[in-house]
Order: sequence, then C-alpha cells, then structure tokens
Amino acid sequence: MTPQELSSLDYEGASELLLAYATDAKKYEKEIASLKSQAEEWKSKAVLAQSRSMPELSEAASQKASELESKAQELSLELAGLRRDIGQLREALPIIKAKQRRVDPDLLLAELSMIVGDLGDEKPAEPGPGATAGGTEAGETPSEAAGGTAATPETKGPEAPPESPKNPPAGPIDDALAELKKKMGLL
Repeated sequence: MTPQELSSLDYEGASELLLAYATDAKKYEKEIASLKSQAEEWKSKAVLAQSRSMPELSEAASQKASELESKAQELSLELAGLRRDIGQLREALPIIKAKQRRVDPDLLLAELSMIVGDLGDEKPAEPGPGATAGGTEAGETPSEAAGGTAATPETKGPEAPPESPKNPPAGPIDDALAELKKKMGLL
C-alpha cells in the first residue's frame, strides 16, 4: 500500500480495510494449509502408484501435487503482501484518527468567548441587598412601592439595570471563528 493510498483513507475506511485484509489473510492461511495437505495426499498417491508399478498414475499424481504446491506458493506470496499492508495500516491508523478530529463549532465558539470575553450573554444586574425579585424593599408590597414614594432629587430611585445587547457586535470573535472554520474546511 502506497503512502498516497494511506493518506486518502479516512478512519472508518481504514478500519474497514484493515478488517477486510485481516479476514482475507485468515482465508489465505486456511487455503494454503488445505492446498499443502492435498499436495501431500497426492504425493503419497504418487508413491503408492510407483510402488505398484503404475508409472502413468504416479506421474499424474506427482503433477497434481506440484500444481497444488505452486498454487499454495502463489497464495503465500499474496499473503505476505497482505500482511505487509496490514502492518502499514496498523501503523497508520492512529495517525489517520488524529488527522480526523472533528470540531464542534458551538463548542469552539464557547471556548473563544471564554478566552476573548463573553460579549453576548451578559446577565442583568442583581437586585441589591434587601430587595426582592419584584424590586421592592423587604416587607413592602409592590403597590406600596409603586404608589407611595416618588423619586426626588434628594432621594435616589431604583436604578434600571444596563440593557444587554440583543445582537453583540460582530468583532474579533466572529472573525476568528470564521477564519478557523475556513482553515478546517467547514465553510
């Protein structure tokens, strides 16, 4: 297997190819063992025919044994090539897996936001001590708070929390994310 072929494989494809090669190697091993045992049988038949003075049968059995041995030899060469490819795939599999890391754009955006600063998810200001969620002092009903006191220049009224932007301005985070997506081929 050439380096170009290895580099064109993805992790799933390389795993499937490795499994297919290993399966083929096992089939070849069984086939070779079967061919060798058949060749031995034919050799014994040739010897038997030779001992019974049947030269024609002995010659035919010897020829059949040599055919089986040559076929076993061819399969042995193919098996050696398969084993070499299996070794290369096993070495390349971790490298292929490392190259194929997937990036979640949302997770990447969250990480960038943490690094650069959180622009879009600002929380409203917390109510002060003694205030409840409705904006009243402890022990005061909302109607008393709304109708009873008015803010004068001497007394300070409740301050409105700063408004959080609905759409944060497109800035360095969006530019960095777009550039990263382009480099990774996601755009």
